[in-house]
Amino acid sequence: MEMRSARYFVAFLGSFAILLAACSGGQQPAGGGASASTGAKAAYGGTLTFSINSDITDMDPLRSGLFVDRNLMYQMYDSLVRVNPKGDIIPWLAEKWTTSPDGKSYTFTLKQGVKFHDGSVFDAEAVKWNLDRYRLTKDSRRLAELAPVDSVTVVDPSTVRVDLKTPFVPFLSQLVDRSGMMLSRKVVEAQGDDFTRKAFKAGTGPYILTEAVKDDHYTFVKNPDWWGKAANGDKLPYLDKLIFKPITDGDVRLTNVRTGQVQATNAITGKDVPTVKADTSLVYQEIPGISWLSLVPNRTKGFTFEDGRLVKAVSVAIDRTEILEKGPRQGIGVVGWGPIAPSHFAFDAGFKPFPKADIEGAKKLVADVGKGPLKFELLVSSGDAATLQLAQLIQDQLKRADITADIKTLLFNEIVKLQQDHKHLGMTLIDWSGRIDPDGNVYDFNYTGRPNNDSAYSNKEVDKLLDDSRTATDPAKRKELLLKAQQIFVVDDPSRVWYGYGVAQLLTVKAVQGIEPYPDQLPRLQTAWLQN
Repeated sequence: MEMRSARYFVAFLGSFAILLAACSGGQQPAGGGASASTGAKAAYGGTLTFSINSDITDMDPLRSGLFVDRNLMYQMYDSLVRVNPKGDIIPWLAEKWTTSPDGKSYTFTLKQGVKFHDGSVFDAEAVKWNLDRYRLTKDSRRLAELAPVDSVTVVDPSTVRVDLKTPFVPFLSQLVDRSGMMLSRKVVEAQGDDFTRKAFKAGTGPYILTEAVKDDHYTFVKNPDWWGKAANGDKLPYLDKLIFKPITDGDVRLTNVRTGQVQATNAITGKDVPTVKADTSLVYQEIPGISWLSLVPNRTKGFTFEDGRLVKAVSVAIDRTEILEKGPRQGIGVVGWGPIAPSHFAFDAGFKPFPKADIEGAKKLVADVGKGPLKFELLVSSGDAATLQLAQLIQDQLKRADITADIKTLLFNEIVKLQQDHKHLGMTLIDWSGRIDPDGNVYDFNYTGRPNNDSAYSNKEVDKLLDDSRTATDPAKRKELLLKAQQIFVVDDPSRVWYGYGVAQLLTVKAVQGIEPYPDQLPRLQTAWLQN
């Protein structure tokens, strides 16, 4: 399961436009070459220190379940396809691909001459081994993402065919992320269980991991043999070294940027955004993102929110605009009612089922259930004042409808475990980092028995609509099916309470050039360079 704690999302609210690139064609440039802001020619050399908001959990894409891991992964691993800063899917290790008329077979033509950091060859056999490892390993976190895959066949050294059990329209979007990341079989097998923290020389990416010190720093050096080139023809990457430093406290993180100990970060708290925008020594960038924020009930039989009317009572009682403007986000972001982000192709701008708090409506829903006043435990991640502030604001809003939320703090990983086991007593305040296709924001959270369905939600009509949306090749039909499902799991029989969308941020010192935020909030630093 991939989630972020509520404190992570304090800074990231909004949405972005997704435009799928054509599914065949030549290699797209890796980007970069000159600074968009100064027009200066890119320079080689130097070290960039990038701060992330927490330590990573796993360097193995098969096991990784948290957003933060991918900050490192996109530097060391190449995926079969990727997104550009606009959100378009573009060729990467797969130079081009074709799809069979029935939509059940994808044939990928691979980039030739690519080697893993350990010197082993990237080819069709490597693709088959990686995809089969992700989809067939019992405890793989990629099982759900690759569940539609029936078989992977090596056609020749530079061609691989993936056959699906049924047409699966969002398939390429899965290969952008960890399901499409390519690793050296030799390194993975040699390291065994230690690979999770010692993924040295395992990728084909622009940077090579050389040092991993838990809770302190991760060092990468330039891959001199990387295949990528900038738009102007420059060989990439430009930097000699990358250092990633986990810094959990937002104030400390910003201080490190201001003092030059860190040159970049993608985690800025809402209260600091006006300040960094006004600081002429810094460059702040922000674009719509794909993450969403929600309260997660437990609808398991015998628990407080077994009856969906009580979930709806919470949903209609909260004031989303007040949460956005007066909460820790302080106006950074967008109010939301569901998981389909504003610029996903299936977004419906008219879908605002609870535009204002409906106190009397919430009271009536609770009364109709007939079990007395609604009182529940609200679990939030410990150790961050912003998370607690958000929970207290929601708590105060619910009081107006005579709903009592008892706030309890717990370690983030402990909350995740309770959710996965469907044992949380009431609701949790944990959110989702988002995916480029709406299927990744919707399916696993609302389909019966799926891995991310932490609310234990089950609705046969929703299941049917979501299954049909995966096979519908007409975008208009797909949108119709997704919106019908959303109406049910948000309003008619709610699976959880959504209240906002995320933005993607990037803060750098002025000397950092050649990088921009991506809609998934993750840095790709192959084009980064330092101006003297």
